[in-house]
Amino acid sequence: MNRFLSFFLPCLLLSPGAPQAQDGAAAQEEMRLPGHRAVYELTLSETRGTTAITGAEGRYVFDLEDVCEGYTLNERLVVRLARDGGSILTDYRLSAYETESGDLYRFATETEFNGATGQSASGDLSVEDESAEVRYENEGTVTFDEHVHAPLAHIRAIIEAAQAGEDRYAATVFDGDVDKPVFYAVTRIAPGRDGMPDLDGVAGAEDIEGHDRWTIDSVYYPPADAGDLESSVPEFRFTGTLYDNGIVSDLRLDYLDFALDARLTEIDVHEGGC
Repeated sequence: MNRFLSFFLPCLLLSPGAPQAQDGAAAQEEMRLPGHRAVYELTLSETRGTTAITGAEGRYVFDLEDVCEGYTLNERLVVRLARDGGSILTDYRLSAYETESGDLYRFATETEFNGATGQSASGDLSVEDESAEVRYENEGTVTFDEHVHAPLAHIRAIIEAAQAGEDRYAATVFDGDVDKPVFYAVTRIAPGRDGMPDLDGVAGAEDIEGHDRWTIDSVYYPPADAGDLESSVPEFRFTGTLYDNGIVSDLRLDYLDFALDARLTEIDVHEGGC
């Protein structure tokens, strides 16, 4: 979910009271995410300040496969942002593999803007108990003196925190962008709202009906500069309903000067793994 940060770019120290990420990738071995394909329709939710964006429409597809020793992940987001004087068509693609323990994340991303390649990155993230290293294919190596969550390890850690009754979870999370490879993410967790969620019109809704769920609010901060206690200005926020199988509905992607609603329209949970 944290890869949303880099979709539209051309047009972390821990906070007090937040449960900290568990040391070591072995902590992520306790649960598995089922393979599933989720499809979302994107629309403009709101704008703020002086942004020139006047509308948005698009589609986001999240396709996860459980391959026993880990997961393969393919994502594609295509959205057209209407602006004063024209529009921008963004086409983002991610192909990735993450080990079950979260100690290796191999990724390749590409983003096109109006049909022209604007950003791309590929490489490997290696995670140790108290350090991490990302080796980009064309951009060298970056090291971190702290534990860094790969994307799926982060999702699973939030679910585990929710199941344990925690109301917050904080961790440094890998995003994949070359200029800003990590963010400090603070997630507030609340019990799912009373009553059944509104899943009318969602194909395959039976795959999440009856599952435990929580309302989550994740805020992403840039890592602090040397000497700073914490970087306090967030760059991205998402909210949604997170189910115990990793599926998210009622998703809202907030880029601070505008926000998108991502309405779940189709879900397919399928067999995989060992």
